[in-house]
Amino acid sequence: MIHLDCAHRVAAISLAAILILSAGAADARVRAHHSIPIPKPRPALEETAVNAPAGVSLQAPVLSIISEDPDTQLASYDTPTIVKSIRRIYCVEFARLRSGIAIFGDAKTWWDKARGQYAEDASPRQGAVMVFASTRKMTRGHVAVVTRIVSSREIRVDHANWRRDGNIYLNAPVIDVSPNNDWSKVRVWDTGSGQLGSNTYPIKGFVAFRTAANN
Repeated sequence: MIHLDCAHRVAAISLAAILILSAGAADARVRAHHSIPIPKPRPALEETAVNAPAGVSLQAPVLSIISEDPDTQLASYDTPTIVKSIRRIYCVEFARLRSGIAIFGDAKTWWDKARGQYAEDASPRQGAVMVFASTRKMTRGHVAVVTRIVSSREIRVDHANWRRDGNIYLNAPVIDVSPNNDWSKVRVWDTGSGQLGSNTYPIKGFVAFRTAANN
C-alpha cells in the first residue's frame, strides 16, 4: 500500500471539506448524507516540493466528494459545471489542493516560484497547473489545473474564482489560440454563459511534478 506524505494528506482533506461544503450549499440532501461534522477548512500547511510517487494520483483521495453517491468522481463531470461555494475560494488555494503543487502567493508569481522545485513545461499535461500571466483586468494572474488533454489545441481544467465569485468551475474547456500552437495564448470557456469567452489570455506555462523524463 502506498501512503501519501503528510502535506498532501492535509491538502486532500482540506479540498474534500471545501467541495463537500460547496455541494451542500446547492443541495440539502448532500448535507444530510454527511453525518460526520466537517471541520472548517484551514490554510494549507507550508511544504516543500516533492516528486509525486510513481503510479500514484495525488488527486485520488479527494475525487468522490461532490455527490451523495460515493462512486461519483470529479472526473465524471463531462460537461462544464459550476459548484457554488458557501465561502469564497480563490484560484491559488484551489489549485494547491487540487494538484498538490505547493506554491504560495499570487497566481502571477507561480511560474517564477516553481523554478528549481517543479517541472516547467511549455505544453499541458494532466495534473499540471496552468499559470496565466497578469493582465490589466486580471492583475494577479490566474491558475487552473489541467484535468484532461482533448487535443493539441484543447484541454479541460478545474479552477476557482474565474468570475471573481469564489465558486469552483469543473471541466472547463480551454482552447489554444496561439499562432504557433505553443499554448502562449488561450481562450477559456465561460460556464455562466455557456460559450467560449471572447478574451484572449497570455500563458506563462504549465507547472507540474517532476518525472524521470524531466528530472
